[in-house]
Amino acid sequence: MGWRGSSFTIVLVILGAGLAVQGCGPLVATPLPPAHAFMKGMTEAGYSSNVFESATMQPALEELHRDGVDWLSVQVGWYQNTDTSTHIFPDPKETPTDASLVKLIRLAHQMGMRVFLDPFINANRGNAWQADFKPTSVSDWFHSYDQYLIHYAQIAQAQKVDLLAIGDEFDTLDDVPSFQPYWIHAIQLVHRYYKGPVTYGADYVHYRQVTFWNQLNVVGLDAYFPLSNAPHPSIAVLSASWRTLATQIARWRKNTGLNKKPFVVTELGYYSGQGAAAEPGTWTPSTPVDLALQARLYQATFQSLYREPMVSGLFWFWWANPSNPDWLGGPRDNGYTPRNKPAEAVLRQFFTKPRQPFEGSTDG
Repeated sequence: MGWRGSSFTIVLVILGAGLAVQGCGPLVATPLPPAHAFMKGMTEAGYSSNVFESATMQPALEELHRDGVDWLSVQVGWYQNTDTSTHIFPDPKETPTDASLVKLIRLAHQMGMRVFLDPFINANRGNAWQADFKPTSVSDWFHSYDQYLIHYAQIAQAQKVDLLAIGDEFDTLDDVPSFQPYWIHAIQLVHRYYKGPVTYGADYVHYRQVTFWNQLNVVGLDAYFPLSNAPHPSIAVLSASWRTLATQIARWRKNTGLNKKPFVVTELGYYSGQGAAAEPGTWTPSTPVDLALQARLYQATFQSLYREPMVSGLFWFWWANPSNPDWLGGPRDNGYTPRNKPAEAVLRQFFTKPRQPFEGSTDG
C-alpha cells in the first residue's frame, strides 16, 4: 500500500505431512486450495530486515489459517532516496532479507496457503508514496526498476510463488502513454524469469488510465474507494456504495475487453478509526479508535464486493506486523489489522464458509 497519511506514506505444490521449516518447529501440511478457487487473502508486510524471521510468524499464519485465509500476500519494499531519484535499492534496515522472505514463502506453502508476492517501492525522503514519483530521468528509473523486478521474479520462480505483482499505485507513471514501452519491457522481463501469472495493483483513483492492462494475466485493483462521509454509516449504506462501484468497474472491464481476464482486489483495508469509511487509505496515529466502524466496513464489503461474480479474489490489508509494536492489533489499536478486534470475527465468519456469489454476471 502507498501510505496516503502524513505519518508514512499457478503452481500446484504437492505437500506431504510432517514438513518442517528450520527454526519454526514441526508443521502438519494441509493441501493447497485449488488454483481456480476464490482467493481469500490477507497481507503480511515487512518493514525491517528480519521481520519475516520473527517467532510470531508461524503463530500468525496459524491464526490466519483458522480464520479461513488461504492466500498470503507478502509485501517487501525497496527504496529510493527521494521521489525524484532514479536508483532503486534494498534498504539494509527496512527491506526483508531474501532468506527471511524465502522462509516465509515456504512456511505459507507448507501450511496450505498460496502466496502472492507483492513487492513495493517507497522513497526515504520527499513524497514517500510511489504514486508521487517524478524521476529526473524516466529511462534511468525504469532501468533500475527492471533490475528490482528481475530480482523478485527469480525468487518467485524458485519458490513456486502462485502470483506476482510488478508493482502498485504508480499514479504518475502508469498512465503516461509515452512510458508504455518501458512498462511492456518490464513485464516481458518478468515473464522471462517467472512463469506464473503476473498482475499490477492499480490505485483506485485512476485504474481506467493504466496503459498496460493487456500485457498482464490478472487485473488488480487497490480498492480504497471512499464509501460514505457519514460518521457512523450503516452496513446497508456501505454495501450500496460498493454495489454502485462494482457496476462501474464491471462496465469499464467490459468496454475495454478486460472482462476476459481474472479481476482481483489486490489490496483493501480499513483502519479501525473514525473516518475510515470516508478515507480508507488515509490513516494517522492520532485518529480516535472506532472498532465498530471497521467491523461494519468489513461486513458491508463481504455482503457486496466479495459476492460480485467478477471478483476472483480479495486481499485484505494487513495482518498484525511485528515490524512495529503499535501494529499488533487489539482494542486500542486504530490501524488496519483486524486482529483481536470485532472485524476479525467478521472475517472468520465469511472466509471459513463457502463464498456465495450473487446470481448472474456483474460484467454482463
